[in-house]
Amino acid sequence: MSYVDPAWYVVADNIHARILKHGEHGLATFEHLKSDDAKGIDAPRNGAYGKVIAEFLNTVVRQKKAPAVAIAAPGDVMHQIRAHLDVHTRPLVVKELERDLTNTPDHELAKHFDIPATGWPLPNAG
Repeated sequence: MSYVDPAWYVVADNIHARILKHGEHGLATFEHLKSDDAKGIDAPRNGAYGKVIAEFLNTVVRQKKAPAVAIAAPGDVMHQIRAHLDVHTRPLVVKELERDLTNTPDHELAKHFDIPATGWPLPNAG
């Protein structure tokens, strides 16, 4: 039995982020966020990139594009993402992994997220 996994997946480090969704052949990247979106010479180190990722997620949640979000990022980036998620996005985070999976190919990512066989229980997006 298969299901459509509507969750969006974020795989990020200090300078890269991929946004993925389930397709016919597993997780597939459909968007990249650029580190130069974080302003300033120290942006990758001062947490600005985590803010860029969080603002992207806040926007897609407000636009009702992402009903759930799973995030994998190293601890410092994850902390910045969490700190900048708004009250509408925070409850839609179904999984957090404090790991750098940016060098993991798309087809190998699903096993790291331990996706339930029946899909993520989706929060009420009310």
